[in-house]
Amino acid sequence: MVPFKKGQLAKGVPNDSESQNITANIIFNLAHLGISIEDTKNFDLETYFEIVGLEMNVINGKQSSKRATQSDIDNFYL
Repeated sequence: MVPFKKGQLAKGVPNDSESQNITANIIFNLAHLGISIEDTKNFDLETYFEIVGLEMNVINGKQSSKRATQSDIDNFYL
């Protein structure tokens, strides 16, 4: 996962180089998580940051992953 913080978007309008880096980081993170760009139409940036945060907790050993239940999937889409 590429480090990318929610606050980076609030700093103001990024220049072209920063914008390309932010976009590349988001696409890389989505690919790492197995989420297609098409699927991202179903959630907003807050959800994206929540997903990345959860994955970072697993990568850093702060939390273990578990197999998703149908209830987990349904709650994600609500």
